[in-house]
Amino acid sequence: MNRYNLSKRLTKVVDLVEPAAFLADIGCDHGFLSIELVAKGRVKEALCTDINEGPLERAGAHIKDYCLEDKISTLLSDGLTEIIKDKDARRGFDCAAICGMGGLMGVKIMYEADELFKAMKYIYLQLQSDIELVRIYLEKCGYEILFEDMVFEDGKYYTVMKVTVADTAIKAADVFSDFETLPGKLKNFYDSLSADESVRYKYPFYEDMDKKIYKEFLEFMLNKYRTISSYLPEDSDRKDIIKKEYDIMEKAYELFNGKEYPV
Repeated sequence: MNRYNLSKRLTKVVDLVEPAAFLADIGCDHGFLSIELVAKGRVKEALCTDINEGPLERAGAHIKDYCLEDKISTLLSDGLTEIIKDKDARRGFDCAAICGMGGLMGVKIMYEADELFKAMKYIYLQLQSDIELVRIYLEKCGYEILFEDMVFEDGKYYTVMKVTVADTAIKAADVFSDFETLPGKLKNFYDSLSADESVRYKYPFYEDMDKKIYKEFLEFMLNKYRTISSYLPEDSDRKDIIKKEYDIMEKAYELFNGKEYPV
């Protein structure tokens, strides 16, 4: 734990951030990510946004404690929607961080401010759920995942992503006409894939990842699904679902380890 009490997850995000002029820290909570990045000189300026007043006030107090009010500002906003509404308030963000929230909430933030995100060089994501749907959204809307890593903290495994805009980027609204139907379309696409096809969305491996953590994660999940399956009645509706998830994990293990997981 460092002087800003950064979690392992946010420390991993800090490690991935490239030097930038202006960061949008979305869902900033305590503001420590922006404080760390600005204090280290990795980012020159930052805007901390949060949908709730309490966290934003807390972030503002921390920013003041470290005398960074001239470099880090705060804004009460659902994602970047307030920036979109006020054209005079728009500034050129080099990058953004979306951390500590559900995957589909992160997708919603990106979808609703698509134009702003498409103008950024990098986007750093540490999302807590539905990561396979996040990956599908990024691919279909013209983003490229440059790197991912995994962190084990407080008994759970978390994924951190470094994303950029691909040369083939298109407007999200041209792919998904509205957000209300977007999650269902992402899930339907994922459910239509075979186990072999699902691996790159569910459990991809990057060569520079923390191999020890990644392997431990795969083995943990394989044992988890095998245990669940052993307790399910043969006529359970969940039997096929759990089997597919196990097959996906086993394929990921095979791709990573060069051999099947021992039963």
